[in-house]
Amino acid sequence: MHLLLVDGSGYIFRAFHALPPLSRKSDGLPVGCVQGFCNMLFKLTQDMDGDEAPTHMAVIFDAKGKTFRDDIYPQYKAQRPPAPEELVPQFPLTRSATRAFSIPSIEMEGWEADDIMATYACMAKDAGWKVTIASSDKDLMQLVEPDGSIRLLDTIPRPGQPPLRWIGPDEVMAKFGVTPDKVVDVQALCGDSVDNVPGVPGIGVKTAAELINLYGDLETLLARADEIRQPARRQRLLDHAELARISKRLVTLEQQVPVTIDLDGLLRQPISPSALFPFLKAMEFASITKRLGALLEANPDDFEPDPALKAGGTEQIPGAPQKSTSLSVAKAKLAANVVPGTGPARHAAQEHARIKAIPVDHDAYEVVTTPDQLARWIEKIMSKGYCAIDIETTSLDPQQADLVGICLATEIGEGCYIPVGHAKPGDLLSGGGLVEGQLPVGFVLDSLKPVLQDKSILKIGQNTKYDMEVLSRYGIAMAPIDDTMLISYALDGPRYNGLDVLAEHWLDHKTITFAALAGTGKAQKSFDQLDIAAAARYGAEDADITLRLWQVLKPRLAAENATTLYETIERPLAPVLARMEARGIMVDRQILARLSGDFAQRAAAFEAEAFELAGQSFNLGSPKQLGEILFEKMGLDGGSKTKTGAWSTGADVLEDLALKGVPLARTIVDWRQLTKLKGTYTDALPTYINPRTGRVHTSYSQASVLTGRLSSNDPNLQNIPIRTEDGRKIRRAFIAPPGKMLISADYSQIELRVLAHIADIQALKDAFEEGLDIHAMTASEMFNVPVEGMPSEVRRRAKAINFGIIYGISAFGLANQLGIARSEAGDYIKTYFERFPGIKDYMAAQKLKVKADGHVMTIFGRRIQFPNANSGNPSERAFVERASINAPIQGSAADIIRRAMIRMESELNQAGIEADMLLQVHDELIFEVPEGTEDRAIPVIRQVMEGAAEPAVRLSVPIRVDAKAARNWDEAH
Repeated sequence: MHLLLVDGSGYIFRAFHALPPLSRKSDGLPVGCVQGFCNMLFKLTQDMDGDEAPTHMAVIFDAKGKTFRDDIYPQYKAQRPPAPEELVPQFPLTRSATRAFSIPSIEMEGWEADDIMATYACMAKDAGWKVTIASSDKDLMQLVEPDGSIRLLDTIPRPGQPPLRWIGPDEVMAKFGVTPDKVVDVQALCGDSVDNVPGVPGIGVKTAAELINLYGDLETLLARADEIRQPARRQRLLDHAELARISKRLVTLEQQVPVTIDLDGLLRQPISPSALFPFLKAMEFASITKRLGALLEANPDDFEPDPALKAGGTEQIPGAPQKSTSLSVAKAKLAANVVPGTGPARHAAQEHARIKAIPVDHDAYEVVTTPDQLARWIEKIMSKGYCAIDIETTSLDPQQADLVGICLATEIGEGCYIPVGHAKPGDLLSGGGLVEGQLPVGFVLDSLKPVLQDKSILKIGQNTKYDMEVLSRYGIAMAPIDDTMLISYALDGPRYNGLDVLAEHWLDHKTITFAALAGTGKAQKSFDQLDIAAAARYGAEDADITLRLWQVLKPRLAAENATTLYETIERPLAPVLARMEARGIMVDRQILARLSGDFAQRAAAFEAEAFELAGQSFNLGSPKQLGEILFEKMGLDGGSKTKTGAWSTGADVLEDLALKGVPLARTIVDWRQLTKLKGTYTDALPTYINPRTGRVHTSYSQASVLTGRLSSNDPNLQNIPIRTEDGRKIRRAFIAPPGKMLISADYSQIELRVLAHIADIQALKDAFEEGLDIHAMTASEMFNVPVEGMPSEVRRRAKAINFGIIYGISAFGLANQLGIARSEAGDYIKTYFERFPGIKDYMAAQKLKVKADGHVMTIFGRRIQFPNANSGNPSERAFVERASINAPIQGSAADIIRRAMIRMESELNQAGIEADMLLQVHDELIFEVPEGTEDRAIPVIRQVMEGAAEPAVRLSVPIRVDAKAARNWDEAH
C-alpha cells in the first residue's frame, strides 16, 4: 500500500503567489488560486503514475483558529499577517476542488495540517505501508524514515532540477546537518522566524547541528551546557534553556491526532465526471475543463454547473464578493485597486464611491476674520474629534517660512481659511504692514494651540511633516497626526504623491494650482502677496481635498493589509524626521572655503592636462565637443550617438575608455568628479547655512523612493562620496559645536545580512553568526584560497561580487568594476552561484513573483510595486527583474533603520542620555552628544539599531552596528 498525503495549505499559497490574479467573468469572484490548485493537484496525480502510483490519498488543510501550540506559547505565529482578502473566498473552494477530484479533504479544528499528516504517516508506516508527503515544508522533515518508508516529495520547480524532487535522509542531512530523528532538536535551538518559534538567540542551524551531533539530543546538551568552551554560546544556552524546551514542544509534530477517517477511508477513487465537471464549469475554467474532458473521455457539456457555486450564487461561498447594482461603486472598487467583497474592502469601496460623488464648491468655503468665527470652528473640531489642516507660508523651507494662513476642514465640502500674514503691496520695502481684517497671528495660534496639541483630536494633513516643523517654531507641538501622503505611500508606493495628483487620481478632481494664482518664474508672487479671497479658495480646497482623500484612503489600509506598515513605520517616522530637520548640523565655512580653492586649482590642472592630451583647448563640460574629439578627431572605438545625433559621453562610456587605457578619458572622469564636488558641496553648502540657527538643515523626503529609503534634499547630504579622499575631506567640514561630539552609528553589511535571511543562505548566515570576514569567506569559497594570508585583491573581487549580485550586476558591469575581461567576470558570477545556489534560487523566485504579482514584499510587509513587470519592452522587463531581486533586500534594510529611528529618541530619554539625532545617510545615523557622554550613548544607540527588526521579525542572522565618536563626521565614521 502507498499513501500519498498532500499539504493542501502549502499548495494553496504556492498557487496564489505563483500565478497572476484571475477573476470569474460573471461576477468578479477571485479564482486564480483555485485554478492553480486544480492544475497542481491533477498534475501530481499524473506524475505519480506507474510504480509510484498511490493506492490511498488525501489532501490535508489547516483549519481556522487556534491550536494547542497557542496555549504553549501565545506568540506562536503571532507575527504572520492575515491572508490577502482576495484569497479568503478561495479557501473553501480549494476544499470543494479536492472533493471534485474524488479525493478526501481533511481538516480538524485545533490541529495543524502537519499534525494530521504526521498521524496518518505514522499509522501507515506501522501498518507496513509506504508514505509520500507532497510538501517541501522543513517541519515535516522530522518524519522522514531512514528506510524510505516515509519520504517527502518537493514538486516546486527549481532551476536545473527534476520536476519531482524526493527528500530522504540525505536531503534532510544537507538541510539540517543531522539525521531526521534529530531535526526537532536542531529546530528547538535555532528557532523559526516564520512561525515565531523563539529558539536560543544567536544560534543558527549550523551551530545547532554541531551541538546536537556532539551531545546527542537537546536535554543532554542543556544538562551539560556548562561544559561548552565558547563563553557566549555557553551563556546563551544557560540563559535560554527553557525557551529551547518550549521551542521543541512547538516544532514536534503530534502523531496521535484523533482522526475520524481511518486509513481505509483514504482509498483512492477514480475521478468522477459527475463530481468534477459541475465544479469546473461553475468556476468557469474553460481550458482545464476541455483538457480533462479529453483525458477522461467525457463530454463536459453533459453536465450543468454546480448550482451552489455558479455565478449569481456566490453568496453561499464564505467571504465571496456579491454582485453590485451600482456601476459607480464597481468603478470605485476598481479604482481603489481592492478586490470587492465583504468587510474592509467593501467598506473602502463604498466610501470611495460616496465621497467621489460629492462636488467641490469653492463658494462654500469660509474666510475666518473674527474671534466668533474662529471659536465656532474650534467647537466643530472638538465635536468631531478630528480635522484636516493645511498651513500656508512664505517659503517652502520650513526653517525660514513665516505663517500666512491656516486652512481647516471638518466636513467634506466645508472648509475655512484663516488669514494671518497677508501683506500689503510693497510691504517688504516700505513697511506697509498687513492687509486689514486679519486676526492677529498670536491670537489665532493661542486659540488653536490647545486643539492642535490635544491628544484626543486627530489632525489630518498632506505632508504633515512640513506643518509640524513650521508650527513647532511658533511653539506648537501638533499631535497626533494622520497623513494622506504617507497612507498613499504605504498602499501604493511613490506612484501618487502630491495632493494634486492624488485628487485627480482618486477623486477625478483638478485642484487649483499655485502657479494659477501666483504666476511662474521670476514674476511669481509669494503666498503672503496673494489676494485673501483667492488664497482662501486655494487653501480651503487643500484642507477639504485632504479630508476627502483621508476618508477614501484610510479604509484601504485594513482592506489591503497595510495598516501595520503605516501605523508602525510611516506615521511615527514623520515627527522624528521633523525634529531631525529642525536640529540641522554645523558645518565649518573655513574648511569648505579651503577645499573650494584646492579643488579649483586641481580642476585647472586637469583641464590643462586634457588640452595637452587632446591637442587643443575645448570646453570640458561640453559633451558635444568632447565627443567630437574622442570619436572623430582621435577615432576611438566604442562610440555611439544619442537620439539627437551627438556622441554619447556619459560616465559609463568614459569609464570604459579609461579602462582601455585612454588617458584623456581618465582625465575627464577625474575632472568631472572634482568639479561636481566643488559645485555641489564646497561652493554650495555655505549658502545653505540658516542665518537663524547657523546650521545646515536638509529636508528628508519620506515617500519618494520605491523601496522605502529616505532621500535628502536642499542640500542632498546622502551622496557625499565616502570611499574617496576628497569625499572624506568634505565630511570633515561637518562638525560638532564646542562642548559636543558627533557619533556615527553605521549598520555593518546590512543588505548582505538581509539577503542571507530572506534567501536562507546557510553559508552566509553561519559566517555572520560566527563573526567572520564575509568577503574573505566568500573569496575562500569561490577561489579555494585560505582566509589566512589572503591577498587583498582576491578579497576585493569577492566584495565586488557580494555587493554586485544583490544589485543584479552583469558580467559587463562586474568586468568594468574590477577592470577584468567580461569572460572572466562571467566565470566569477557562475562560480558564485555554484557556491551559493540558494541565491540563484532566490533570484529566480523573485523574477517569477514579480511577473505573477506585479510586486515584491519586504520582510515587514512593504509592497514594492512594479506595474511594468510584464512589459512588452525587453529592456524594461529586464530592469524590473533586476529591481525585483534587490528591492526586498534594500527595502527591508530601509525599514529596519526606520524602525530604529522611531525608537531611538524614547530609548535615549529613558536611559537619561542627552543625544540629538541629526542625520540619516542610508545605513548610518549621526548624533550630537555632550562631550564626555559618548561612552554612555553608544551602547544604547547600538542596542536600539541592532534590535530594530524585533519583535515584528526575528532575523536569522545577527545585526551589527559600528559606532564611533569624534569632533567631525569623517573621523567619527
